[in-house]
Amino acid sequence: MINITRLKVLRELHRRGTLSAVAENLCYSTSAVSQQIRQLEREVGVSLVEPVGRRLHLTPQGLILVEHATRILDLVEQAEADISMSLERPRGTVRLAAFQSAAISLVPRAVSILREQHPELTVEFQQGEPEQTLSALQAADLDLVIAEAYPGIPVPATPGLRFEHLLDDPLWLAMDEATFTSVDPGRNVFAQLAEAGWAAEAADSVPRAWVVNQCRQQGFEPRIVCSSEDLAVQLRFVEAGLAVAVLPRLALELATSSLRTLPASSEMESRQVLVAYREAARNRTAVVAMRAALEQAAESFTSS
Repeated sequence: MINITRLKVLRELHRRGTLSAVAENLCYSTSAVSQQIRQLEREVGVSLVEPVGRRLHLTPQGLILVEHATRILDLVEQAEADISMSLERPRGTVRLAAFQSAAISLVPRAVSILREQHPELTVEFQQGEPEQTLSALQAADLDLVIAEAYPGIPVPATPGLRFEHLLDDPLWLAMDEATFTSVDPGRNVFAQLAEAGWAAEAADSVPRAWVVNQCRQQGFEPRIVCSSEDLAVQLRFVEAGLAVAVLPRLALELATSSLRTLPASSEMESRQVLVAYREAARNRTAVVAMRAALEQAAESFTSS
């Protein structure tokens, strides 16, 4: 009979490509991962992997097995979720990840709500950008992820994951007082900031792509003087008069009173803040409770 743990190792190898990456993710030694793959090959009687350069690729038979492995592991998780539903109260641990502005605003409120409503449930939180945390969620390293979608840039569909809307987070052009007094809010503000320095996130991030696209629509390439995933760093550059930035409302929780803001467009644009979880775990009581707490926290921001 095929061992379920070895199926998980095979799935992770398909996703990550190297024994060392699988070992790091599953907290195994590299030799233990190699041994698990060899034992799985003996169980099914065929070769499942082959070297391609420095990576390991699955053979055609390995690809067939990994497709079944995904369904089998989803069924195991669904069984665990059904068992948890039979319990009167959620218990155990739920693993949550979020990007920075949600981590400093939405998450603390949600965890406080959860602790009050379900004291037997523990939250393990980690900060991270959706580009990394969604793959960890898909690999079952996390239970829920707070993600974001900018106008015109939806979250890519990810097999096995479900996304639910939490709130719309308005996007603001943030600047210091001197810059604020130099622009005419009755005209396109982006067009008036062509000579300004800009603070933005990493070059391959969705927020950066959205800002660059808005600037290009006004006929200029933004001069990035601060590139940082840390929105507090961006804010300090803005407050010092060194840059302007597009920042969502949740990030303005970090701002000082000297910051000035204008809508990022004539009609207020907003990013969507979403919660993602695995479809197979949708009925797990800990996941249901965490989603409910996040929804309550989001409502408090919407109404304030």
